[in-house]
Amino acid sequence: MTGQGHSASGSSAWSTVFRHVRYENLVAGVSGGVLSNLALHPLDLVKIRFAVSDGLELRPKYNGILHCLTTIWKLDGLRGLYQGVTPNVWGAGLSWGLYFFLSHDPLHYKPIMGNKNSPYVTV
Repeated sequence: MTGQGHSASGSSAWSTVFRHVRYENLVAGVSGGVLSNLALHPLDLVKIRFAVSDGLELRPKYNGILHCLTTIWKLDGLRGLYQGVTPNVWGAGLSWGLYFFLSHDPLHYKPIMGNKNSPYVTV
C-alpha cells in the first residue's frame, strides 16, 4: 500500500466524520464575541469603577453613568474607556467562537449505529 493511497483514505474518513462541521459558525461566534465586547466594554468599565468606589478620597466620585463616562473621557480619552479590553476580547472571542463551532451543529444531528456511510442524520 502506498503512502498516497493511505492518506487519501484517511482524508476521506475525516471528511466523512466532519462533513457536518461548519466553520462559518466559528467565524460568527468569534466576530460576535469580539464586537459585542468592544461595544459594551466602556459600560463594563463604569460598572467596575462604581464597584471599587468605596468612599476613599483617592478615587474619583461619580454622580452617575454619564458623569463617569465623561470624566474618564476627559481624563484619559478613548484609551481610558478601553482600559483592559484586550483580555476581555480574547476571552469573549474564544469562548463564543468555540461555543458556536462545537455546539451548534451537533445539537441537530445524532449518530446512526451500524451505518458506516452516514454517521449522522438530522433529527
